[in-house]
Amino acid sequence: MSKKIRAGFIGLGNQGGAIAERMLSQGVDLRVWARRPETMEAFAKLGAKTAPTPAALASECDLVGVCVINDKDVREVILGENGVLAGMKPGGVIAVHATVPPECVTDLEPLCRAKGVLLLDAPVSGGPEGAAAGTMTVMVGGEASTLAIAQSTFDTFATKVPHLGPVGSGQMVKLLNNNLCYANVAMSISALEVAERLGMNVDRVGEVMLGSSGTSRGLRLVTDEVTLRKASGPTSNVRKDINCFLDVLKKFEVNDALVAKMSASAADSIDAFAAKRL
Repeated sequence: MSKKIRAGFIGLGNQGGAIAERMLSQGVDLRVWARRPETMEAFAKLGAKTAPTPAALASECDLVGVCVINDKDVREVILGENGVLAGMKPGGVIAVHATVPPECVTDLEPLCRAKGVLLLDAPVSGGPEGAAAGTMTVMVGGEASTLAIAQSTFDTFATKVPHLGPVGSGQMVKLLNNNLCYANVAMSISALEVAERLGMNVDRVGEVMLGSSGTSRGLRLVTDEVTLRKASGPTSNVRKDINCFLDVLKKFEVNDALVAKMSASAADSIDAFAAKRL
């Protein structure tokens, strides 16, 4: 595109902050908003412009990425009195990078369209490390023409930007992806617990499996103290993602799927395993 995109970003936490940092390092003309002024100050030092409200941010942007925690936060940031939709000009694009129920983005899409604003359902995978390296995946639901507007910006932090279908498709694939990982987590914990019951050294068994055919992202998660701590307890998003996934499967009457049966137990398994190991 000949015109340089003016981008905004809301949600400067563990993953969103890493995405925003990567965008700045790649020369993106970036504006940020956060509830805490000190968070914005840190990004201002990296070259970002700051805004007093989401609406003020959106008024100066062609594209706004939203990477907050849950459905409630996404709706508030976009639809609130001083939300993104209140400030964005017609033709602007909102990209929902958060992992939320598909109904969240399918509810938002017609409200945005009524104001001439375009919406992309664009959850991300790869974590802070992937954001820093520019190797994330953005799972996109929405119009191909809308993706074309955002593509160059997504390319600054992602190597894979698959177009999966209409709004809602990205969230469905993200939930399926996450819950496949959680099913692997549940099986990994079970395998390590079997090793312990058989009198083996759990740490050594984990090392062997990580370098063998039994390896998986789930096994790496539970054998690393940092990721296990992050995935366990009340601040973890695991339970939220599992419940969203089970709700989707119930709606489509496929809740008997094996991946759902396995992932359903993952949050409890992670918490119990972490309580023993940390």
